[in-house]
Amino acid sequence: MKRPLIYLATVLCICTASSAYAHHSHPLFYDQCKTLKIEGRVESVQWKNPHVLILVRTDDGTTYTAEWTAVHILTTMGVIGPARAALTAGARVVVTANPLRDPAQIRASYPNIQEIVNMNVVDMLQIRRSDDSWNWTLPTLPECK
Repeated sequence: MKRPLIYLATVLCICTASSAYAHHSHPLFYDQCKTLKIEGRVESVQWKNPHVLILVRTDDGTTYTAEWTAVHILTTMGVIGPARAALTAGARVVVTANPLRDPAQIRASYPNIQEIVNMNVVDMLQIRRSDDSWNWTLPTLPECK
């Protein structure tokens, strides 16, 4: 009886570790050696896990989806309340972020991904209101490799 339990525990650990790795593989999806600055108005915010998504429309009409961190992390950091107050629809913001890698680079690591429909998804490093009334910066910035 002990042996099947050990096998089951091993399988669960491997599955959990591999899914965590896949979820936290931002360097495979986003180019950490490039940053872009997006200035525009908040169109909407999706306060959800695993990542908060902020839609920002620039003055030329381009919409970007800024992938932030998880709601529970923002709550733990004490950021969630001020962020909800600052990031309302229509608020003017400046986002600094890493852009998506070239689709061919992503497919090299994930061959099952056939098509990336929205190239305007970014991994947020910093966000601030244009009037400087609120800001947030990633506590530890990723290293360029």
